[in-house]
Amino acid sequence: MTRGARLGVIVGSMLALSSLCASASAQRTGDGLYGRWDRGLTLALGAGGGATWLDRRADPNVVGEARFLVADTAGVAVSGRWGPDSGQHLFVGVDLRPLFPALFFLYKQTWNEFADLLLQSIFFEMGPAFLLDGNRSVGLGVGFGFGLPLYRPLTTVRGLWLRIATRYVNTDPSYRQTQPSTDRTRWTLYATFVLRLGFHSKLSRWEPPRYRHR
Repeated sequence: MTRGARLGVIVGSMLALSSLCASASAQRTGDGLYGRWDRGLTLALGAGGGATWLDRRADPNVVGEARFLVADTAGVAVSGRWGPDSGQHLFVGVDLRPLFPALFFLYKQTWNEFADLLLQSIFFEMGPAFLLDGNRSVGLGVGFGFGLPLYRPLTTVRGLWLRIATRYVNTDPSYRQTQPSTDRTRWTLYATFVLRLGFHSKLSRWEPPRYRHR
């Protein structure tokens, strides 16, 4: 079995597992906030695998990451990738999730917990990627992805998620003048199991009082 076929089997198994767990534990109705105001600070720790494409060949990777978010809307991401042929890099950037404030303040939630959390988890990231190659090479990293809630207790441990994402890293110093070389621009597709920890904050004090007219 080729590396690409093995990667397909692994990703397919993760998706099947996530769909079974999600259907069993995350089909509840929600209030649109899902604990964000109660535990407004989130530390997400993830580990998993993926593949980086080198000349149309998939090189298997190990990925580890940590994300610190405020109200699951914006924060800082630190992610490391290690591959036998594609090398290693450390990505440090901003993590932005614009759909939560947009959908919440426009009152456009589905009120289904799984659907809302999936949509609100869509993120975009950008920042420097430091190649750990001994040459102090630095490139631009841009990525996006989404998360699937597998198990979500509303305590300090805020749940186990499966994050599926991709990241593009360009470390070619001449990419502004010429076509980037294939060995210096790389796409990585990866999936990580993420443990989310929530911490109390004072975000609820920022919300103005609401009044309902009957």
